[in-house]
This record gives sequence, C-alpha cells and structure tokens, in this order.
Amino acid sequence: MKKVTMGRGKGSHPAIALFVFAAACAMTLSEVSAQVATFTTQKYPLLGNTHTAADLNGDGKVDLAGSGANVVSVMLGNGDGTFGAKTDFPVAAAPQAVAAGDFNSDGKVDLMATLNDPQLSLALLTGTGTGTFNPPIYFPNTSGFDSPAIAATDLNSDGKLDLVVMHNIGCYTPPCTAADSITILLGNGNGTFQTPSEVDVGTGPVAMAVLDLNGDGLKDVAIGGGNTELSILLGVGDGTFVQQPVVTLVTGGDPFSACNDVGVGDLNRDGKQDLVVPLGNGHGNAILIGNGNGTFQVTSRIQIDETFAPLHVAVADYNRDGLLDIARTMGDGTFGLLQIMNGNGDGSFQAPVRYLVPPPSRGGIMILAGDWNGDAKPDIAFVEGGAGTPTTDVLTNTTGGAGTDTVTITKAEYQTGNRRLRVEATSTNSTATLQVFVTSTNQLIGTLANNGGGRFRGQFSWPVNPQTITVKSSFGGQATRTVTVR
Repeated sequence: MKKVTMGRGKGSHPAIALFVFAAACAMTLSEVSAQVATFTTQKYPLLGNTHTAADLNGDGKVDLAGSGANVVSVMLGNGDGTFGAKTDFPVAAAPQAVAAGDFNSDGKVDLMATLNDPQLSLALLTGTGTGTFNPPIYFPNTSGFDSPAIAATDLNSDGKLDLVVMHNIGCYTPPCTAADSITILLGNGNGTFQTPSEVDVGTGPVAMAVLDLNGDGLKDVAIGGGNTELSILLGVGDGTFVQQPVVTLVTGGDPFSACNDVGVGDLNRDGKQDLVVPLGNGHGNAILIGNGNGTFQVTSRIQIDETFAPLHVAVADYNRDGLLDIARTMGDGTFGLLQIMNGNGDGSFQAPVRYLVPPPSRGGIMILAGDWNGDAKPDIAFVEGGAGTPTTDVLTNTTGGAGTDTVTITKAEYQTGNRRLRVEATSTNSTATLQVFVTSTNQLIGTLANNGGGRFRGQFSWPVNPQTITVKSSFGGQATRTVTVR
C-alpha cells in the first residue's frame, strides 16, 4: 500500500501532540443554521499518540492517560476542564494504545498498554487508587504483529473485563507482513487472562470500535480496514464472533485509502447505532445508517475539505441542540485542525465549522470526547502534530443552550443474573440526548434511546452493579438515582 502523508489520509504521523482547549478558539463558518459550539483552550505537553479517559484516582474527576515513548503518561483532572502535570510510568517497549479498567477486581482503575515489541504485547499497570501505578506486568506477543488499538470490555457477561486487541502489521523480521486479525483475551478477574485466541476479520485492520451494534446486549466489533473496507463481527456472548460480509465504502475500493477511524452514534434518532468513517486519499467521511441488526447502509459521503485528510472522529452533541454532531481532526490543518459538522438529526450534516487554523504544516490526529468539568457538555482532547513541538490540547465546551432542561430518572434496575442495567428517564426537552454515567467514577455507560415525548430508555450490559447512576442531558439537566438490584 502506498504510504500516505499527514495531508492525505492514513499513513505515518509526524510529531504529534494532545491539546486541551481553555482559551477562545478561532473559527470560520460559511453556512450554519444551528448555534455554533464554542470552546476554551489549554495546551499541554504531548501526552501520547493515543489516549483514554477515566477516573484514575477515585476523586470523581476525569483524568487522561496516553501512550508515550516507552512510558504510559497520566494527567490528573482538576474537575474544571484543566489538568495537572504529566506523570510518566515506564514500560519495557514503545506503547501504541492504552485502555483503562479494573482488571484485577480490587476496585481501583488499572491501565493496560499494548506494546510494539516482538516478545511482549501487553503491559498491565495496576492502580493504587491514587493516580499512581505499580510496576508493569507483561504478557507475551502471541500474534507476531503490532497492536495499535485496544478495547477493554466484558465480552462473555461474566463480570470480568476482557480485551480486544487490533493488529495492523508485523515487521519484527523481514519482510513485513500485513495483519488480518484481532486477538481476544478473556479475563479471569485477577489481572490474568485465558489463552489468547486470534479472530480473522476479513480485512487489513486500521481502526476499531467495540460496542453493541445490533441491540442484543452483547459486544460487537467494527473494523475499518484498507481499501475502504469495513468489517462487522457480531458477538455471540462467549468471546467469539460471527463475521458479516465485508463492505467496501467507496465503489470499486481504493488501495491507497483506508478507514482511518470508526465513530458511532444514533445519527438519525431511530434508536439504532450508526457509523461515520473517515477515509483517506480524498474520499471524505462515509455515513452509514444502521439497520439495527448489525448491518449498515452507506447513505452518503461528506466530501467538504476531503483533500485535507479527515483522520479521526468523535460523535457527540457539541452545540447542545439535542442532535449528534461529528467532530473530526484534519491531517492537514490548513482549514482548521478541528472541524465540527452539526447534525440535522436525520443522518445528514451541515457544512463544517472550522476551528484552530494553525501555522503551516500542522495537523490534528487522534481525538477523544469526554466531560472534563462535569457540566454535561461534551469536551474534546486531541493530538496535534507536524512541524514544531507536539502538544496535547484539551477543549472545554462553553456553548450556551436552549435552556437547561429537567431530567428525571424513572427506573434504574440492575439484573445480576445477566448483568444488565435498565434505565428509563424523562426530559422536559424532547430533543435532548441523555447519557448514563457511573456516579462515583463519571464513567460513561451508554446513551438512552429517545422514545419520543420526552421519554428515554436503554438496556446496557455492565459487569457490576454501578450502585448509583447519573443521567446527563445535552441541554445541561441531570439527575442521580440509586440502582435497584433485581
């Protein structure tokens, strides 16, 4: 495959950086009918090429962790959209991705890093509960490939965290070999895992998303591959999957393009998960509307500024109008390192709002959405790279709204037998987006389906009883309720 530069889509990324927004963002906009999301900006030293968000020290505030140069780096959140100094925790090889979770069932959040090393594939840093971590425990590389993406989730509903590790290429011994698989590691709940199994995904993996795509309460895997190929693997519930036919997102394919990321959300408000996939080589963003059974229809491609390489996406309601939007980082930041396309609520989107027009030769890379200050507005952290010093940028959402709504949780039940959490809630704004969080950690559980008339409900596979949940609205309202055990 042709190597693609930062300005043209998938390929090696030069120096990268992660930013936190806390000063006013510059933007340009040609047409927009809804209000425009606004942010403040703060810039930090590079946290890592990839990053994850979790409450690492148990103070109820969101922290950030990233994969650095032979270290896993951590910045603890202050709860107001700012973060403390970076702390590095050494590992034996270059980490590629990081996942957070309680892997040894001690009630403290741990970090699992993938390693780009021929002998070692994973490093488990068990948490002390204070935001620091014990020396790493290593796991062997059984696949022979690198591991640029990882997800920690419960695949077999036993209440223990499992791992899905994506592979891309193996170059430890010449010649280089392209991967076509993911590795599944079922957790024992004590920081160890069962014998790894390799799953063929039908394409050369580039990006991955792990969540329930067909509404059966089991985790599925979406793999964005080369040649604009998308592969869906539907979970059976025991750590195995049924592969669906591979879909090519550009007619005839393109060997010089790849699916650089997979963003997920209900883009047309029908209660079914949809996908947005940024493509390389000038093909823009593919919009896929879900059928509710794990299959998708490629309904459109957004090709505004497509030659400036939309690399990664994060789906959330950034402008607080109750409709999901797409935030995308641009590999060539000539027309903004970050762009947000406001959703119309029917799977279509408005022209992008452009943020952060940089000096020459700068680009935005990885992106992560989260709530850094607990105000129920989606904030952003992303990696910026190119010429000059890489940084970490965190954007804090300062968007006004159509007025704070009132949220009421009418049901919060956890079924221990099948480890399902059922939530029902109401909002005085029928167009709101309601998300469910673990109150103690602010960890996102999922998004409630809008049943109309201000009524919302959802059912989520969750490994343990969260005890207390908080439902937050895109319009600012929120409510908290103790979970009833059934």
